[in-house]
Amino acid sequence: MGIRQIRENRSFAPMIVVLAVLVAAAGLTLRCGAEETGVQLVEYASYEGGRAYKTGDGAYWVLNLNGAWRAMGRQYGGLVGDELRRFLAEITDDIARRGMPVSSQQEFADSWTGTLCENLKELLGGLAETSGLNQDEVSRLDAGIVMLSTVALGGAPPSACSAIAAWDGYTPNGALVFGRNWDIDRQALLPYMKYLSVVVFNPDSGNAFANVHPLGDVYLETGMNELGLFIELNNGAYSDPGYMEERENTTSLLATALNESSTLEEASSYLVQTPADLAYIIQIADAEECVSAERATFSARVRRGDQEGVLAAYNSFVPPYPEDWAGKVTDPRPEDLDPRYRNLIRLANSDRFRGKLDVESMKELLDIGVYDGGAVHPGTVYQVIALPEQLTLWVRALDFAGWQQVNLRDLFGRR
Repeated sequence: MGIRQIRENRSFAPMIVVLAVLVAAAGLTLRCGAEETGVQLVEYASYEGGRAYKTGDGAYWVLNLNGAWRAMGRQYGGLVGDELRRFLAEITDDIARRGMPVSSQQEFADSWTGTLCENLKELLGGLAETSGLNQDEVSRLDAGIVMLSTVALGGAPPSACSAIAAWDGYTPNGALVFGRNWDIDRQALLPYMKYLSVVVFNPDSGNAFANVHPLGDVYLETGMNELGLFIELNNGAYSDPGYMEERENTTSLLATALNESSTLEEASSYLVQTPADLAYIIQIADAEECVSAERATFSARVRRGDQEGVLAAYNSFVPPYPEDWAGKVTDPRPEDLDPRYRNLIRLANSDRFRGKLDVESMKELLDIGVYDGGAVHPGTVYQVIALPEQLTLWVRALDFAGWQQVNLRDLFGRR
């Protein structure tokens, strides 16, 4: 997750994501996965070449959008306009009750939208044409989870989000499996889990990719492209609290990375060479390995795990640091205060999990609480498991609904 500290009258800060729902209508079904028979999506609506589905349990939305970015925005708004309007009304009132008036919300949203790439701005423009929301309202919805997360945390940087990737000798067949915790404040964000979605973009140019977020949130913090490149982002403000206002929003860069990068090397190089607005720890994985791009506001590097076949990440850059980072980075909290990184590495190397980390074992690992040697805590809102080799995601919003599988192979390229 990401957070932006805003000056007095810029109010509050950027961040995250969450989860979506509703129940199904009948119609066309889309089978999702060779491993689990009977897993399917139920078609809910179609509009101008786009389609909306629900997962088999009716818990999460899946959208399939095609064409130019503005056209995909029009499809998005036409498919789920009722939900977007309801979501905006609910979250606007919630944020206002927590002390951020609508005028300040709009001021922040305008600033937030200004940091996005042109493709995402075009997407929002299309949304405003068909959703029943105007341009200001669409921008406010896109920034809504970010603003709610900021006021819920009282402006403090989150100790939130963690991830673990396993491959080679840590998995039964050597193929990579990735587990991701998206953390902020579960109690504050739980009411919006009914909007959690997997939105698949099949643009006219570049790679198709999926974005896991609540409906209307077009910036990217968790996603996968059609070539099996998976990316997720953790806040790094504890290591480096700086903010470079003139730089592009990192969550916008991630969308570009998935759209334009064909390999792990291309994506990691792009993210390391592009100056950061805020500090983030970004994990980039394919079917064979995972690296971590630690992006400070003054520099960046690619970090590999200490052991071949496993990499864990949380909200601090992992020592040792490059020599020129000396005096610029805050060391991680002591392990007795934040044991998540240590816990994830220990679990991966335990007899229970080493060599056995497939999707089902990863689900077990992601169930383990931080005080029981895992990484889940009261701030954990939703979780994602990715299997890049199979172009498959599993999504779960805690205290809302169980795991649901989404086979992206069936959705990519449906132009």
